[in-house]
Amino acid sequence: MSSMAQEYKNFDLSKYYTPDIVRNQLDFSGSGSGAANSTENTYPGNTNDQNLSGNLNSSFSNTVNTRSLIRSLNASLSLGGNSASSLDNTKINRYGENLSNGVNIGAYYQLYNTNKQFISFGGSGGYALRSQRRSTTDSLDRSDSNNYNNFYGMLSLNVRAGIGRIENVTDAQQTVYLLDAFTKNKVLNRDLSENEIFLLSQKISLVKNKRFLDSRLHLMDEISQVDTFFMSNNLITKQDARYFTTLYDIWLYGDKFERRAGQKIELSLTPYFTNSYNYSKSTYTIPTTTSSNYESNSNGSNVNYQLSLLYQYEKPFLQKWQHSLSASLNGNYTIYSGTYKNVLTDEKANNSNSTKHIYLNAEYTLGFYPNTRTNLYAKVNEVTTCLFDYSQSLNNITTSYDQKSLTNTVGFELGAYYYFSPQLRVTASATIRNRHYIEDLTDLSKLDNQFNSSFSIGCTYSLF
Repeated sequence: MSSMAQEYKNFDLSKYYTPDIVRNQLDFSGSGSGAANSTENTYPGNTNDQNLSGNLNSSFSNTVNTRSLIRSLNASLSLGGNSASSLDNTKINRYGENLSNGVNIGAYYQLYNTNKQFISFGGSGGYALRSQRRSTTDSLDRSDSNNYNNFYGMLSLNVRAGIGRIENVTDAQQTVYLLDAFTKNKVLNRDLSENEIFLLSQKISLVKNKRFLDSRLHLMDEISQVDTFFMSNNLITKQDARYFTTLYDIWLYGDKFERRAGQKIELSLTPYFTNSYNYSKSTYTIPTTTSSNYESNSNGSNVNYQLSLLYQYEKPFLQKWQHSLSASLNGNYTIYSGTYKNVLTDEKANNSNSTKHIYLNAEYTLGFYPNTRTNLYAKVNEVTTCLFDYSQSLNNITTSYDQKSLTNTVGFELGAYYYFSPQLRVTASATIRNRHYIEDLTDLSKLDNQFNSSFSIGCTYSLF
């Protein structure tokens, strides 16, 4: 038995890859609330107020993961609104409402050849629309109203080319946890070959990606599929309580921490476009006397181009340890233009600016997973940013800045996570960070250095 456990612990997780998977998911969520209150006070007096709010959200995703194609399609819709009103004994009536809606659609394709070389392309687009209205009227019919409307649109495109692939090997790790537990409890009646471990891991991946309306039925199907694998291959001595309690325990807790394996390097080009439009109007009226108004609109567009070289490395070793390394070099060019108009006076203003940045990011994490419920990690990261060109124009008067700045931030973090049960989880982390800023590379006397340290401890407990 001890030699068998040693074999499972030496199973190379990096050799695992998920089977061909097609997954669809459709989610709905919504809520509504309201209240009506009446208060009688000597001072400031009686008040009556009401409020009503609600929201509806829906999202759809389609995922395909095969050896030659990774594809994701997604769409989301959100609707929301609220209204509130109040009336007090001085006859001041206040009313307000907010309405919002938004849509986002995205698609991503990544095509592989047999040498793990790939090209990928995709994009996303969407909008968000928000409307707000506030009004106040008193007993003399004096009124004050404010209206505000905002529209935000976004379009992002992405083209990549590279070599390599990062695989999610969490299911293979869960398989090893299960076999180790079965070995410890003397449930298995023979050794499993590496090929059987691989096939069991793929079966686990398949059953997890099946969709069920009822989560209870999903769990029953998952356990039944894994049980069938052990029975059909004559791997267990008998289906007793020790077998099923061990199976349920590892199934429920053996995949709480994601494990990945592989490496890839890629070159990426990402154009990103946004546009926003704002309209506001305010009116203050005194009957038979006078009124004052304010009305304006503004429009702004942002165009961003980013060229990136990225590298990612993931390596599980000795089952309980994980190397994670990522690095990227990014060039960023941003152009902004905006206009403002006072509708009543026809006063106009326009402004624009452009910036050029270079970013260098690097992060290394060493993870330790002593058991199915515990994760300890140490992380070091570094971010260097260089601003080497900036210009600004206001009403066609351009100001250029030759000043070049450099920011470097280095951080170190230690963290721990312990999963007691679905009801109780504990987290802790501590971080130190040093930020070094050179305002002008041509004048090194303009320096700024900041050192920060922090810690956090958290506990989540669910009563039901």
